Amino acid sequence: MSDSQTAADIDTVIAIIDDEESVRNALVDQLESMDRKAMAYASASEFLDSSEVSAPGCILLDLQMPQMNGLDLQESLAQAGNRKPIVFMTGNASVNTSVHALKAGAVDYLIKPFDCKSMIEAIDRALERDRQDRLEAAVREQAMAFARKLTPREVEVMEFVSKGLMNKQIAFEMGISEIMVKLHRGRMMRKMKARSIPDIVRKFDQIKSAGLLSCLRTRNSTAAMQEA
Repeated sequence: MSDSQTAADIDTVIAIIDDEESVRNALVDQLESMDRKAMAYASASEFLDSSEVSAPGCILLDLQMPQMNGLDLQESLAQAGNRKPIVFMTGNASVNTSVHALKAGAVDYLIKPFDCKSMIEAIDRALERDRQDRLEAAVREQAMAFARKLTPREVEVMEFVSKGLMNKQIAFEMGISEIMVKLHRGRMMRKMKARSIPDIVRKFDQIKSAGLLSCLRTRNSTAAMQEA
């Protein structure tokens, strides 16, 4: 393993997408000589049909390609919810195009011919972003797995607690006694494995930011009506 490669990169794959075979082969050889795993694709559609599309790693993507170009692929991945980081490369620099690509989430924009140092630095930033994205996704999924065990009342209490309301205020909002609020709150904290109020606020925010709060609010509506 090279000095510039981190332990987190071992299982990652750098997808090289370029319609020029000579470019693909050169980049694969260069990366593999540095102990980086790389896979080459002649087109965006070939990559989309591969198993690497959702695997850990990043994409080194040529901007100008026939049929589906680099920006089209970037948009397609975004629409599918795929956050795999992209490093664009092109021989025809355009300020408008580069700005568009970066605003849409690209990590970097390399102008051909680029040096190895610039490429590796961009790839390392992309791999680190991918690592962080996957870590955050795992944390959100864990919080959601805990939250799925909550009753509808406990979900309500979690939301009110996250807003900073006291037990008496929560009781008023829910139309139940303060004693019941304390019971729901205690069960909610245990099920969410929350050690403190800041901890439950973080977990609630993770669920909310992922757009999963509505799922908790609407599920088990029958149980919510029957619950005391």
